[in-house]
Amino acid sequence: MIVMKGQKAKVGTLGDIWILIGGELWDQHRPVYEQPRVKFPYKYLVLAEFEGVDDGESSVLTCSSFEGYNSATEQLPSCNAIRVIPIDEDNDQAIDRLRVTISFNPPDGANGLRFYTVYYFLETTLTSQCNFRVPAFIYLDKLPAPAAKFLSGKIEHHGVVQARQSTSLQCPFFMRQQKSHFSGRYYPNENSTLEEFQPKMIMGKIESSNPAYFEYSQTRTGWMSDESGVINIEMDIAIGGADSQATALLYRTSLWQRLSQFWTSYFPLLFVSLWIANKVKMYLFENFYLRAVEVLPWKQKYI
Repeated sequence: MIVMKGQKAKVGTLGDIWILIGGELWDQHRPVYEQPRVKFPYKYLVLAEFEGVDDGESSVLTCSSFEGYNSATEQLPSCNAIRVIPIDEDNDQAIDRLRVTISFNPPDGANGLRFYTVYYFLETTLTSQCNFRVPAFIYLDKLPAPAAKFLSGKIEHHGVVQARQSTSLQCPFFMRQQKSHFSGRYYPNENSTLEEFQPKMIMGKIESSNPAYFEYSQTRTGWMSDESGVINIEMDIAIGGADSQATALLYRTSLWQRLSQFWTSYFPLLFVSLWIANKVKMYLFENFYLRAVEVLPWKQKYI
């Protein structure tokens, strides 16, 4: 059985980002559409809770790359495999889509999947203006099973990487060596508590300590049941490309960029204004609306 359903995407616009920084957009900030360079560092966590038979106790299956979490829960990773497929659709050496599939067997005596949580981190780099390593956190938090007594099949999640921003990014330039700072202290470690491994806790740290970050925005989901005895959870995310507006970020313009903007914007207007003023002046003198003698020192005087 195959079921597909669409969901409205939480796709922000540049206008949403501009509102966050509060005006003065024409000369202070400018949007940059850049596809981030992405790597999968294999930092992930999976948690699935299953119903017991005949209202018995529920069982929890976990699969984590964090040793601190495995030690705190005293559980060994229970996933069969984690498959990561990077997709370069236009052969430009940049990942346009990333497909991550996690497979696991339901525990013995389980009566159906109740809910599941999946998250992982990405290493994203921006280089068009200056070198930034922007946090990227992709997560599904405590989602219910797609069907009752779901024990075998595939659950699909499709979405895009969405940029979020609280302030414009600053790159260093001549006579002003200031650069936006990104923190990596949101990663759980061996000293983290179980609460600090929760997705919302991690996202809160990312938001509070970074001027911008990338998150997952879901567009649609689907599921298919089968008789394989294995549950596969797949997340297929688009990174820039056709959705370049989703990864756009605002940068604070430098002094030189403002001078260039002024020159290209106002020099043609100044030239046209001087040309019109000269034509008006010549018309007034030639038709004697203004009685005066125009002095042209570089030309021969006439009587």
